[in-house]
Amino acid sequence: MTNLPDRIRLLASAFTRPVFAAMARTGDHDVPLRALVKAGVLKTHRDDRQPLSSVFDEAWDHIARTYRNEYVYKNDLASRLVFGRHSPRTASFQVELPVGRSIVDVAVANGTTTAYEIKTEYDTAKRLKTQTYDYLQAFDRVFVVTHPAHLKRFESEVDSRVGLISLSTKGTLSIRREAHSNLERLDSATIFRCLRQSEYLDAIEMLFGERPSLPNGLIGAYCEKLFSTVSSEDAHRIFVNALRARTTDSNTVGFVSQLPTSLRALGYATPLSGRQRSNILALLSKPVGLTVVV
Repeated sequence: MTNLPDRIRLLASAFTRPVFAAMARTGDHDVPLRALVKAGVLKTHRDDRQPLSSVFDEAWDHIARTYRNEYVYKNDLASRLVFGRHSPRTASFQVELPVGRSIVDVAVANGTTTAYEIKTEYDTAKRLKTQTYDYLQAFDRVFVVTHPAHLKRFESEVDSRVGLISLSTKGTLSIRREAHSNLERLDSATIFRCLRQSEYLDAIEMLFGERPSLPNGLIGAYCEKLFSTVSSEDAHRIFVNALRARTTDSNTVGFVSQLPTSLRALGYATPLSGRQRSNILALLSKPVGLTVVV
């Protein structure tokens, strides 16, 4: 029998891309969740006919109260921002987006772009300066999201343009220092490197009237050189539209809107085919005879 902290950490392992993707690929939960059943964190209970979605929500409640890891922050941001303040039809939600030499934890694009760097109770300030510096090259607004007790700890580590948000144990987001708009200081080349090939080819055609026809080994550098001449305002507008198009299509909106609250961030973070999305939605609605034991 593992102790309580170990059991909670094991329970948290259910909220990972490999588990989510495996369930979507196979339409089955037995293998992805086998380790949790074997450890006794999930218990088979034939009389308990709650659907798998309720099992995940129950597990989520335990984790959010006692083990506020990075996924807790990401999922609360998805629920509070996209499904609360905005709408999944108009606001995009990106998880772990490469920016410069860093990877932003969460990026939201609505009328503008906002980067959220998560620092949990278990994180240090290591690399925070370089991370937020990179984000300031591409995003209008940048925030650090952390536990209320750690706000002062990170305040002195970041540029004055970077805002601070606290996430309470009840999942409430509170802005403790507003982020300053950074539009005039963005770097077009950094924004270009955040775009996918199809996105920057569309942008080059729109901006310069012609779609380049070059070998794959040459076209990226050629387009980046052109894009670097674009004003930061125009580059940012293209970035906003590209990010929004990634997750505000009707198929993605329909999918994430049908997921249980506990799995929203994973729904955005995990690339799945249409069939795989259908598989996991069907699986989550099935009674599974499992209950959480911590």
